[in-house]
Amino acid sequence: MTLLHCTDVTKRFGGVTALDGVGLEVSAGEIVGLVGPNGSGKTTLLSSIAGSLPVTAGTITFAGKDITRTPPHRRAHAGISRTFQVPRPLESFTVAENVATACMFGRHALARTTALERAVSVLDRVGLAGHAERATAALTLHERKFLEIARALALDPQLILLDEVLGGLNPAEATAGMELIASLRDAGMAVIYIEHNVKAVSTLADRMYVLSQGRNLASGAPAEVLNDPKVISAYLGGAVDARSQ
Repeated sequence: MTLLHCTDVTKRFGGVTALDGVGLEVSAGEIVGLVGPNGSGKTTLLSSIAGSLPVTAGTITFAGKDITRTPPHRRAHAGISRTFQVPRPLESFTVAENVATACMFGRHALARTTALERAVSVLDRVGLAGHAERATAALTLHERKFLEIARALALDPQLILLDEVLGGLNPAEATAGMELIASLRDAGMAVIYIEHNVKAVSTLADRMYVLSQGRNLASGAPAEVLNDPKVISAYLGGAVDARSQ
């Protein structure tokens, strides 16, 4: 079942076209990788789906409803959540309070006490239960990245948008991140996953889309896409066998 459908999505910033007629589909319980060179429009597309950047043209439907002009908070309530490349925790709050705040203003608008209980459960899911009472300023990059995922999960999403959540992590941390992302699919969530780590994308994604200069360049199964001559030319810079990455 198609959960998200983007049709001819276009975003212009003055005279600059960041997205030019992009199409993308995501089914329930599917991980879709989104790759492309820097400046290809990947984060702009995620922001357009989340609603923080209104599109110039095109349509976005979610769960069968047109959300093209729906504000971000209503998209969150409908079941769309996201992370950011640079984690943005509430610095004056503890780790648990950061997640609880998302619970309080998410789909189910939980009361504070219930939200704090839910926060502990979400933190346990991402491996941060032992850090619940810590100040966010004391967290490592790895911990801040996983807190970012926890805050997104606190909204109880049907679709989660992950923007380079493995960036800057060491191999062991990245492996833990990949296992966490795979568990989201296992739990029935749909995932759009931006990542420069080719191995992570090809290992996790059911399908991939490649953007170049704000346009669709290729889509399909990871092995097929990563060995597409157009992709190799525009992005990877040489012959790639996804199995060897």
